[in-house]
Amino acid sequence: MASTPGQVLHSLREAAGMSLAALATRTHFSKAAIGHVETGVRSLSPELAAACDRALGTAPLLTVLIALTGEDQAMRRRALLTTLTAAAGVAGLAGAVAVAELIRAGLVDAAGEVEDWGQVVADYSRRLVTDPSPAYGAALLGQVMLAKQEIVSRGATPDLLRAAGLLTQLYGLWRGNQDDVSGAHGWYRTAVLLADRSGDTASQVFVRARTASRGIFEGYTLWETSAKAGEALAISDRPSLGALEAHSALVHVHALAEDLPAGRRALGGMLDVAERLPDTGPDGPLARTVSFQHYLEARIGEPAAADQTWQTAEPILRPVPVWWREAQVYYGLALVRRGDVADGIGYGLAAAQALPTPVRTVGIAVADLLRAVPTRYASTDLDELRRHAAPGGGPWVAWGT
Repeated sequence: MASTPGQVLHSLREAAGMSLAALATRTHFSKAAIGHVETGVRSLSPELAAACDRALGTAPLLTVLIALTGEDQAMRRRALLTTLTAAAGVAGLAGAVAVAELIRAGLVDAAGEVEDWGQVVADYSRRLVTDPSPAYGAALLGQVMLAKQEIVSRGATPDLLRAAGLLTQLYGLWRGNQDDVSGAHGWYRTAVLLADRSGDTASQVFVRARTASRGIFEGYTLWETSAKAGEALAISDRPSLGALEAHSALVHVHALAEDLPAGRRALGGMLDVAERLPDTGPDGPLARTVSFQHYLEARIGEPAAADQTWQTAEPILRPVPVWWREAQVYYGLALVRRGDVADGIGYGLAAAQALPTPVRTVGIAVADLLRAVPTRYASTDLDELRRHAAPGGGPWVAWGT
């Protein structure tokens, strides 16, 4: 069992699969400073503890741990270290993050406050498309575990069930982006059950529709995706993010079936919903719709349309790295389709290399681009790009209609 804050930091960093250099970059502290703390040469300062907690997704674990000093806190410190060691031993970084979330929830309760689950869901939704790292996944799982504990201890209220369903959906999406497709599908099913139990129509629509929009890249046939999108729209009672996602799933279907008029009609459905929803920032309905418009035109539209949508989409999507890089790959596909093969491959490679964490949807886009490259074309960039393609082919290869 780790017995000092430095040893705990070392264990957490290794559990996150993060090198000293990577943690130094994320915290803006030097490798030497962090290394000296881990080996016991220096004490863990409050500033470094807070920075590492943020980088690892374990706030406020390290901060609380270094506050438990002195003989009067020795028992609490040992209890925390024992709990942390047990949780990390079973679930690695996710276990440590779960302990951190319990600590944070205890601090909130002690202050007489109630967790704002709506804000928690919004924060993690945004992080999914801006920083889908292993630390994010561990932190998100910690939130799911905390929501479960709240349901057990306080009762299955509609708000808690709704939050648990949406967080579970997000965790499934994250698992899918780690190429754990079967695991993702299990989390999607749980999300639907929780949303249905909540009685909240908006969340019921959203979890079904988001599953359909992602599922086209995770084993669903075009027919299955259309059916799931239709199911979501059938229970939708007003414009919502779920309705937006259902239409986006249909854009996927028609883009993969190479039916441009039907794809544009589905995109019109997205635009109609987006115009009636509030703008929630860089990853809001407008940006989501723009990303799908570009995807559709870049994949099967005319070159001029692909150029125009890329010029529109690029500045809008830039603050959302996952969507931006996926769109960049698809513009590379558009270039390859018109014969600018080297430039297209260059666009795709630059996008894939720019993401610090591999993301399946971007890998699928890379695989899509590679299919358009002429058989006899060869280059070192092409060889490198192949390394970034998602394994297992794609929906346009083997999953039929």
